[in-house]
Amino acid sequence: MGPLATATQPKKAPGLLLREARTAYGISQGDLATRANTTQSAISRIESGKVSPSFETLRELMRLLSADLLLDISARDIGVDLTLNEGNFKLTPSARVERGLDWADQVLRTQRQVSEKRGVNHDPPVPWEVMDRRGDKPILEAGPLLDALDRNGVEFVVIGGVAGLAHGSAYPTYDLDIAYARNRRNLERMAAALRGIGVAPRGAPDDLPFQVDAKALEAGMNFTFITEYGPFDILGHVDGIRGYEELRAQAEVQEVGGIPVRVASLNHLIGMKRTVDRTKDQLMVEEYVSIDRLRREWQARHSD
Repeated sequence: MGPLATATQPKKAPGLLLREARTAYGISQGDLATRANTTQSAISRIESGKVSPSFETLRELMRLLSADLLLDISARDIGVDLTLNEGNFKLTPSARVERGLDWADQVLRTQRQVSEKRGVNHDPPVPWEVMDRRGDKPILEAGPLLDALDRNGVEFVVIGGVAGLAHGSAYPTYDLDIAYARNRRNLERMAAALRGIGVAPRGAPDDLPFQVDAKALEAGMNFTFITEYGPFDILGHVDGIRGYEELRAQAEVQEVGGIPVRVASLNHLIGMKRTVDRTKDQLMVEEYVSIDRLRREWQARHSD
């Protein structure tokens, strides 16, 4: 199936459509109200945009004007150049992640240099705090973190920005997020992996005691850590999905940082981002939806 045709007409509010149709047919608000067994003020509220009618209501009002209400669809123009995303399809998922993390590291360091040059003083966001800890090292090295999980047999799915990069996203990310199974055996394996990479609660005082064991993980749910390889978040509960088992079942096995891992599907990533009320996350929803469409078109062109 090819791309949808671009709409040639601007979208109109339901009330405007109704008013244009009613006046075109020479019917007054009162006459239409009589036909619909409602009040003139009800029709007026719809046309003024104070009330948004259901599709069925609007279709019935149009029918009473001897007009048809037709549904149509067109490709959504999100106003973003997706050239980088399409270019990412030529790379392996692992190479996409590596390139994306390198870009994120460069962006963050450039921002820091500009801020310091301008003498801007403000509370640094978490990525800058991580930069201070890691110095000249990359902000995030996903490979060693995923390797620790894999070596300990942890059951998990990569989510968040790294998963987005694996699918072809162009948005930078500064931490590794995973969803993990909450059964006791997996909590023990997770605790072993976390001890191996030397985690500490992110944003907490350095002297705050934190016992990394299955009991502590069982008592909590979502944890944000700093490690010698960068920020690392493990989530037992993820908004926007119905459960871990469904997330795992629909995940794609991809190689990230040299490690074969399960990566959340684009559909689940879209569902997760929809629940976050931040501009960046809503823009990523648009990007992920477009990536899925672009990928299908790209695969169709290169299937011959």
